[in-house]
Amino acid sequence: MWRTILLLGFASACVVSVPHYSIAQTVNGLVSSSTIGAQETVSYTLEISGTNASDIVNPSPPGAEGLMLVSSIASRGTNMSIVNGRVSRSVSYTWHYRPEKEGSARILEASVTIGDSTFHTPPVTVTVVPQAQRPSPRRRSPFGGFGLFDNPADTSPEITEQDIFIRAIQSDREVYLNEQIAIDYKLYFRPGTMPRNSRQADSWDAEGFWREELDLSTNPTPSLVVENGIRYQVISIRRIAVFPTRAGELTIDPLKISAEVQSPDADPFSSPLFSRRYATVERASPAINITSTPLPPSAPNEFKGAVGQYSLRATLSRNTLEVGEALQLTLTIEGTGNIALIEAPQPEIPGIFEVYDPEVSISKTATNTLIHGSKTFTWLLIPRSNGTFQIPPIKFAYFDPSQVRYIVRSNDLDPITVTGTAATTSPITVTASGFPVDDIAVLKRDPQWVTATHMPLHRGTWFYLLLLIPVLGVGITAVLRRRATRLATDTAWARNQRAHPLARKHLKTARKRLSEGDPDAFYAALEQAVLGFVGNRLNIHERGLTRAQLADLLNKACIRAERQQELIEFLDTCDAARFAPAPPTTAQMDEHYAQGSRILSTIARELESVIP
Repeated sequence: MWRTILLLGFASACVVSVPHYSIAQTVNGLVSSSTIGAQETVSYTLEISGTNASDIVNPSPPGAEGLMLVSSIASRGTNMSIVNGRVSRSVSYTWHYRPEKEGSARILEASVTIGDSTFHTPPVTVTVVPQAQRPSPRRRSPFGGFGLFDNPADTSPEITEQDIFIRAIQSDREVYLNEQIAIDYKLYFRPGTMPRNSRQADSWDAEGFWREELDLSTNPTPSLVVENGIRYQVISIRRIAVFPTRAGELTIDPLKISAEVQSPDADPFSSPLFSRRYATVERASPAINITSTPLPPSAPNEFKGAVGQYSLRATLSRNTLEVGEALQLTLTIEGTGNIALIEAPQPEIPGIFEVYDPEVSISKTATNTLIHGSKTFTWLLIPRSNGTFQIPPIKFAYFDPSQVRYIVRSNDLDPITVTGTAATTSPITVTASGFPVDDIAVLKRDPQWVTATHMPLHRGTWFYLLLLIPVLGVGITAVLRRRATRLATDTAWARNQRAHPLARKHLKTARKRLSEGDPDAFYAALEQAVLGFVGNRLNIHERGLTRAQLADLLNKACIRAERQQELIEFLDTCDAARFAPAPPTTAQMDEHYAQGSRILSTIARELESVIP
């Protein structure tokens, strides 16, 4: 009763404040559920938005396969909503269908005429299952649904794959080696589910690919779509660009998330004091299969593996200089592709120049769909002779997948004029005493002969100690060689020996990234320190392990249950911090660093008693 009054009052307020109507026309075919029991009915609603009701010609019910129309007379309804001060109005026609048998059924295309135009909706597939597989309907309170006397067990949300799921949308399925592929992971959820506290639920890897993160809004606005007759809100939860590094059939692991979700069918008045009830669900995207094709043969000599679309620019800091002065040769490659792996072309620099290794800088822009950027190589050149010199044209080759051909870019440079004279060094012909350097120094006159008073060598103790040095050297060499052989042949022993040094190295890297203010690199190094130590000590491949597999391996290694839980929660904390919308604070990272060091020390002590 009170709810009815409240809703009527709200509707009256909406009608009074109507400024104008939206004129965009949309037609959607919606079903109450895409999975029904054999004894249930399914509602099909033809929703028409953005038009006057007088322009609509009453539609006929769509045909069906495997379903029987209950009544050809549609129930008609209207709806009005205001979003950002703009009013939209919709008219709906609803029919009910009853299943004829179990299995897959379809509601065929529906059509409606609005003025002079006819609109069509796509068919909708409905799955009919045995009635025993359908959950019992949720009981409502006899006291108006306010939930003050409801049993909390009767209001538990029941979230299905139809309510929320992840879909991975990839830009292509068959590409060339090192060609860029954009993958957009989208979360679909029914209006009312209100997912919150989402985080990555498991390890995720793209073996055989170079991976780059693409831009993603920190405050995304969901968009409305209709999928198989069900209305969903959609947001992008992650975008990446991947580049296959080897040819063949490659697979990208499913992306798994955990989120708290409210049931889309939950009564907003059903829980005590109008509080919302949430259930934790885990969802995973399908695995992505990609075919990587080798590059065509007959690549030019300048080709070094670059794939994409690029431009080349070469410049000299100066064209006139003195002998011994320095100039810079700068080469910039800009475009779309895997900028990080581009190798520098080798310019043919005249031999009179002293050439230093190039300095390399990378600038990348990760847009919504592509990795674009530039890579700059800067050589320092110092001439040792005068004259005019010409650096031959610099060439850079790449494979363009859109044109399916190799392209060679070339850039000419102006001649370099070197003036002045190289400094010469006078040869030294005499020594400080005045004798020629290639002569024999004269003997002193009247040499003084003295009698040696030292002990003979064979009578000194240190002489025999010196004789032991080669023996000790041979022994130490044998020990070191035996150790090196065992490191190379006994993988388990080698990983056990390197576990502590590698853990200390990763902790040191994490501390450095913390001081630099790089949260992603900090948590990656911290996770590698802890997880890599466990993998080395247990001789397991820790990458790609699920949390359950890791717990099973720790249990077999006699690690206590509370220590296992502490480790897994710490790894989850690292994953959540890396992919959280807002970066963690320095204080939080300091706390996580101390926690990781403590866990590492504790696990090391427990493993010492099991694995010496």
